[in-house]
Amino acid sequence: MEVTPIGWILLPLGIACFLFAPNGLYPLMVFFVPFSATAVVNIGSGDSASGVQATIFFGALWMAREFPKFFRARNSPIGQNLRQPSTHLRWFLLVAILSLIMPIWINGHVYIDDPEFSNGFSNSEPLVFRLRNITQIIYLLYGILLAVLVAFRNSTLRQLLASVRIFLISAIFVSAWGFLQFFCSLLNVTYPAFIFNSSATGSAQGYLDQLEDLGITRVSSVATEPSTLAACLLVAFVLVLFSVTRDLTVISKRWDRFALVVIFGALMISTSTTAYLGLAAVLVIYLAFLKHTNFLRRKHIVALVALAAFIALTIALFSPARDIFISLVVSKGETYSGIARAYSVALAAQYFLQYPILGLGWGSVTSHDLVFKLLSNTGLLGFSAFSFFLVSLLRRLWRGSRMAGTGNPEWQWWSACLLGACLVLVFTNVTAGFDFVFEYLWFLLGLAMSVPLIHSLGRKQGPPDFLGQEAMAR
Repeated sequence: MEVTPIGWILLPLGIACFLFAPNGLYPLMVFFVPFSATAVVNIGSGDSASGVQATIFFGALWMAREFPKFFRARNSPIGQNLRQPSTHLRWFLLVAILSLIMPIWINGHVYIDDPEFSNGFSNSEPLVFRLRNITQIIYLLYGILLAVLVAFRNSTLRQLLASVRIFLISAIFVSAWGFLQFFCSLLNVTYPAFIFNSSATGSAQGYLDQLEDLGITRVSSVATEPSTLAACLLVAFVLVLFSVTRDLTVISKRWDRFALVVIFGALMISTSTTAYLGLAAVLVIYLAFLKHTNFLRRKHIVALVALAAFIALTIALFSPARDIFISLVVSKGETYSGIARAYSVALAAQYFLQYPILGLGWGSVTSHDLVFKLLSNTGLLGFSAFSFFLVSLLRRLWRGSRMAGTGNPEWQWWSACLLGACLVLVFTNVTAGFDFVFEYLWFLLGLAMSVPLIHSLGRKQGPPDFLGQEAMAR
């Protein structure tokens, strides 16, 4: 085990907060949610090396403090209102655990192909029960517990807004760090990767990626790879976009608008297909919700048309932008990455058809999508359980966004805002892969679970403060 340079700072900070200032653990956990490439310690070496993410470190300490409160409140109005979504997630977790009998039962009689074509050809290995199956279940267990406890924590509008504020501040910093990486590449200056890109996990070295045919370094900032950065920043972008539209201050009016610009810029320079297609999805969802809430104005249409025209002119007149657009969007299906991703989905579909009930076991199959990732690893049972949770959550947010005259229009708008963020999350996970090992997914689901909870409790809060002192006093 090796402590990283930033780990020497974060480890004692976390321990000190746990012992003497536990209220600081939650803000630290939320702030480091986008930092998927930032490890406090690295375990193992070479291809087997893995890093403990900073957000997991702070999150585990916070959950150790928060879970006793949640357990004591299980029969309170908060606990009762969380019972339905937490039960749905618990059923999904139980199916995932049950699916682990499949690699034990199959015991090498099925071969799993490598969709990445390592060394120029496809490798196969027999399916047996491995340590990876256990670690993947641990990631899933951690994420589900995180989502439930985040929902429990954010049982007031005051604390919900405080959580969004911390996440948005983090997204601003992450975007700015992405610009630093971008300009380091342009100016041929050494990028200080040792600060935040400290994970030794092979998949966390995205800051080294390049578009070799174009000679452009891809921007991953503090995330494992550009697509992970894009998926997380898209969530922050939707949250601040909806807030600015309705003039709901998250940080301040000036900082909210700055966040909108800098996050959009980071998404554009990320050279991620997920970012570009995700922004198109955000545009469609945004216009739909403006029309749905009767908030669509001429200025919104003019602004979006002007933005689309600016992007189109940039692509048409600036050859590097045109080359990136063609490479990552138009010709993505013809690239090595695009072919490997499509092949992984096709393989997962075959495995599902062979074992449709429980799949091949959680953590057994790699598939760069959401649907066949669930079907191939947990079968129809796991897919149905997670779909039931997701559809139920989206339906509750949809009902909340339509409840005019509830006496709390801010709650109604946050329902619409988080519904839009969840739809973008679903889009990125369907098209790029199920990011269950990254905490931004479970953090957002926890926030989304809290909005119907807030309405059910019937609370009307005053102006929010930064740390949500009322919620912390529970």
